[in-house]
Amino acid sequence: MAKQKFEIKKHVMTGISYMIPIVVCGGILSALAKGFGGYDIGSAIEAGATPFTNLNPFTWLGFWWGVNKLGSIAMDFAVAVMTAGVAYSIAGRPGIVPGIVIGYCSSQSKAGFLGGLLMAFIIGGFVNWMKKWKMPKWCEGLKPVMFIPVLSTLVCGMIFLCVFSIPLAYVMNVFQQWIISLNGGAKAVIGGVIGACMGFDLGGPVNKTASMAANALGADGIYGPMAAKIIGGMTPPIGIFIAALIKRKSFSKVEFDTAKTAFPMGLCFITEGVLPFAAADPIRVIPSCMIGSAVAGAIAVGMGCESAAGHGGIFVVPMMKNPMWFLIALLIGSLVTGFIYAAIKRPSQEGNDEKEEEQDFDLDIQIQ
Repeated sequence: MAKQKFEIKKHVMTGISYMIPIVVCGGILSALAKGFGGYDIGSAIEAGATPFTNLNPFTWLGFWWGVNKLGSIAMDFAVAVMTAGVAYSIAGRPGIVPGIVIGYCSSQSKAGFLGGLLMAFIIGGFVNWMKKWKMPKWCEGLKPVMFIPVLSTLVCGMIFLCVFSIPLAYVMNVFQQWIISLNGGAKAVIGGVIGACMGFDLGGPVNKTASMAANALGADGIYGPMAAKIIGGMTPPIGIFIAALIKRKSFSKVEFDTAKTAFPMGLCFITEGVLPFAAADPIRVIPSCMIGSAVAGAIAVGMGCESAAGHGGIFVVPMMKNPMWFLIALLIGSLVTGFIYAAIKRPSQEGNDEKEEEQDFDLDIQIQ
């Protein structure tokens, strides 16, 4: 049992080790773009025949729009890289293709890192089973480059689409309507609920559903939930950074460096900076983030904070109603997350950290 638990952790940590650079890359690029180009830089260039048709990268806005686009694309592939990394750890190179495809599908369907992580183990198990298939000698060489990638992507992909995505879409729609219905009650309640949802799966279905509910209310001129959405997404990365400062010895060097990069990402409303921690230790990270974000959202909306802008993080605070209370709520919520996670985090043993070895990715294709 202990060996099986170790193997699961090893697979997850392998996927996380591949995901960390792309999360850091995407987060820093997006933060730079918003810092120099403005919080709404993502909408500065209208799409033509392609997203880049009207782009002039030699202008100030055009340049930073391009930087923001690179950051957004990197973030879109964060879950796909993690899924492929976990599947690769379980099943070797044949797990990479279905991992990337289905991981990206999980990201686009808003199933988030939890959906990608679950599918990675399904992919790994299916691919390992396919490896045992006895095939004619003439097509044995095609098995790792054609049969396994195609069939595993088809079967596991349709498992995701048929078993997970359809029920998930229905449940999230009902959930969104429930959040919107809370608007008739106390402001602090809807602020706390939206904040907790934003801190739950950090870009997954619950997070996106709460975000869409806030957007729907914002479209009707109700801007309090929009402030809760922003503060709920900013609190987790800042809180993890605070936890790393409070209990430095419990974080490995890689974890501490990742926590440091999460701080500017949190300021820019890029919640994904927490993904490496949430994927590695969901039982402790998710409750810490939910509680801190709920506290921050409840205080902000309860004290009358409102935001007409739906994105931008710290850059839109001056345009908010009651910006000082927003900052106070952000600080309190981040401290709550930080202290809770610092108190419950298990110490990381630096000497036992996995060291990634350089892998030889040459394809040994033999067609007989």
